[in-house]
Amino acid sequence: MNNILMRISKQMKKNVETFLPEIQWSDLEENGKIYYMNGDDGTIFDWGLNERLCEFMMFYDDKTKLGAVKTLVFSDGKIITYLYKNKTNSPFQEIEDDITETEAFELAVLLYEKADKLAIFDQAIEDMNTDLEITSELKEEFLENFEEE
Repeated sequence: MNNILMRISKQMKKNVETFLPEIQWSDLEENGKIYYMNGDDGTIFDWGLNERLCEFMMFYDDKTKLGAVKTLVFSDGKIITYLYKNKTNSPFQEIEDDITETEAFELAVLLYEKADKLAIFDQAIEDMNTDLEITSELKEEFLENFEEE
């Protein structure tokens, strides 16, 4: 798995253990898998319009399937994670972190290549093949598609 996605995954899981100690992994969809929610708008759209990637989500495994943890990665490298208690739509905890702008951009290119471009939407990041060298050609292609959007 890509090192930035691994970092996001570890941080999200650590936040569950720290701030939602009443939650068991079995209370979460697929025992806490993290989904890249690109199905509505796609990576290029969110990168261009919202200046961030699509959401990374961990869901409760119940009838409502409400979010338990949501992480946003912004184009400037800022990462914000929101934690939700069961059956609420308002976060009770917000945690900030960051990566470099270059890392954020390369993650956008990677997710475009390994998800959107392959028509893979709303999939668990643990199930995605994210081993890919981000070349200057891939960056240029992303930017060309970004300008067309």
